[in-house]
Amino acid sequence: MEIRKIQKTGGSTLVVSLPKAWCQNFNLKVGSKVSLNYNDSGAIILEPFDKGKDVKESATIDVTASTLENSLRLMLSRYIRGYKEIVVRADSKSSLGYVIKNFLDLTVGFEVVSENERMAILEDIVSLPTLTFEKAIRRIDTLVRSLVKESVSRDKIPGDYILSKDTEVDKFNLYIQRLYNESLKNYTILQMNKIKTEEALSYLLFSRIMERVADHATRIYIIAKQEFLDKNPGIMKYINDAIDIFEKSVEAYFKRNIDEANELISRKDYIKKERDLLKEEIKLSSNAVELEEILEDIERIALYGTDICELTIDYN
Repeated sequence: MEIRKIQKTGGSTLVVSLPKAWCQNFNLKVGSKVSLNYNDSGAIILEPFDKGKDVKESATIDVTASTLENSLRLMLSRYIRGYKEIVVRADSKSSLGYVIKNFLDLTVGFEVVSENERMAILEDIVSLPTLTFEKAIRRIDTLVRSLVKESVSRDKIPGDYILSKDTEVDKFNLYIQRLYNESLKNYTILQMNKIKTEEALSYLLFSRIMERVADHATRIYIIAKQEFLDKNPGIMKYINDAIDIFEKSVEAYFKRNIDEANELISRKDYIKKERDLLKEEIKLSSNAVELEEILEDIERIALYGTDICELTIDYN
């Protein structure tokens, strides 16, 4: 680490000299441009303006029929890390079509710009952050709350619609991960969002929790049959109590209500004890396996609600 003094030039301008070795390493001379970013802790990030300016962040993924899921995960990991271009090379047209369709379903901003039977180039055509942290989080909130309610509704909407909502939650969750990673490299993104680093981290953690809640709600929708819920009013009450805890936890998060968050966390013991009691009650039921799975999923939703309350306390 070097210590350098701030000096004054031109009567009022404050300046700090740049290390000679650093300038030589990047071929910087008088008149060269540098980009400057700073964060809320006071740290300044100084980079050569033209460094990598014309170099596109690109990744190449090879796909075969036996590696479809692994290849898709690799593509999504490059998306999260902020790559602007992904080149896909496949062993067949069907393999190529599979990974491209699923990748585009789960991402924001990417489009196919070039394609033949065995190769495609996908590019990010939307500059971050067109969709802000807050807008993405609010969309996830709307989707997940709807999924939780629909999972035990008497008037069930079509299963395809439920699955499409779950996929959309995944899409926005991945986008928030990408946006967060970009914000670590470019503080301007946080400035444009008018938030600090810790708030961005809070959104990231909130998004991950909500994605898991969506998965549990989707499972409940698939498993739950109204006839055996009607036969077990104790379970229906437990479900309503758990949903109440989850929804109030989300509201406390957005309102930054620490008192409410603490009160909801105190209900964690009730959720666990009541589940154990209900498990004993349904042991002899003809639908014991399904009911136990529902209890497990709804308990997780309530406990994820208390995790959101922990976020509310930790980041306020």
